Amino acid sequence: MAGISTFSTKHIDFFYYSDRAKVDGKIVSHLVQFISAAKHTLDVAIYDLKNKDVLAALKKISSKVQLTILYDGGAVGKAGGTSPTVDPKIGTAKAIIDAGLKQFAHPIHDKGAHLMHDKFIVRDGASVWTGSGNFTRGGLLLQDNNYLTIHSPATAGIYAKAFGELRAPGHSISHTKGIPAGPAKITVGNVKLSLFFSTQFTEGENIETEIQKRLKGAKKVRIMAMLISDPGILTSLLALKKVDIKGILDPHMMKNVVKPPKGKSKLSPKLFWFESDKRFVAANSHAFVKSDNNNFMHNKVMIIDDKVVITGSYNFSENAELNDENILILESAAAAASYTKYFDTLFQVYQKTGPKLPLP
Repeated sequence: MAGISTFSTKHIDFFYYSDRAKVDGKIVSHLVQFISAAKHTLDVAIYDLKNKDVLAALKKISSKVQLTILYDGGAVGKAGGTSPTVDPKIGTAKAIIDAGLKQFAHPIHDKGAHLMHDKFIVRDGASVWTGSGNFTRGGLLLQDNNYLTIHSPATAGIYAKAFGELRAPGHSISHTKGIPAGPAKITVGNVKLSLFFSTQFTEGENIETEIQKRLKGAKKVRIMAMLISDPGILTSLLALKKVDIKGILDPHMMKNVVKPPKGKSKLSPKLFWFESDKRFVAANSHAFVKSDNNNFMHNKVMIIDDKVVITGSYNFSENAELNDENILILESAAAAASYTKYFDTLFQVYQKTGPKLPLP
């Protein structure tokens, strides 16, 4: 479906993907092209990196530019080692080593169960690649994800600053309560951007607050989410129960976060009202497996009143506040219309093929 798989506005390009809904934005091709166009520097912050085409492109460009790769390396244990139990990714470090990229790559170890969950590339201090997908077979070829490139030195400078913080010696999430960093506000072409980061010195509470602010009083909301479990966001959505609201969820991820015995949540069941509402549908994905073949509904998107889009690496969960994350809020009717076309296509498919919520 080429008509909805890509969209461009001045200095910003959007790419959408869903294997199940046959939306093919040619993500691997665009990502390889983005990497290959680097002239001087390429800074990669990615939770997981195993796709062979992407690894090959990085290896090829590594002889021509200054390449730095940061990836999630698991948690640091009490003895200083890493724990494989925090996030059971398979073979990330091995894939990087096998591709000949070890000298350019640095694992980021966060405290406890927190993740280096960012997904962005800064190229030549002038352009940014970001979105919801990891650079894996699942992330690029199986899951529902959205991506965008922003050609703006001002935007690239903001992402470069976040990258530098991640790379700083002894990086770890501090989670100390301080003055929350405000969003960076930039206009790129006709799109107003608000950029947020949850990193070593800034906790993601300000991201939750901003999402709630954007939802307050909304008349129309469209949601594509791997899961929704943050109590503040759930409360905001409850207040919108009677407006024009629809959503697409990953049923297995949601099953993990609802009320026991199905999930682990201690929150009121009324906050999960949408799980039994026909306006919310589930992707026909499979449960998590320890491989690179997971086909989640992996988007982290809200479209509000046909003029605001929220996207990025940030799941709408309590845990996301304590990860390294990046999120964008775009104010653009044209961008919102493009995301809505993508949403409508997925919704129509899953309304017919997806399992009934909640899962038994």
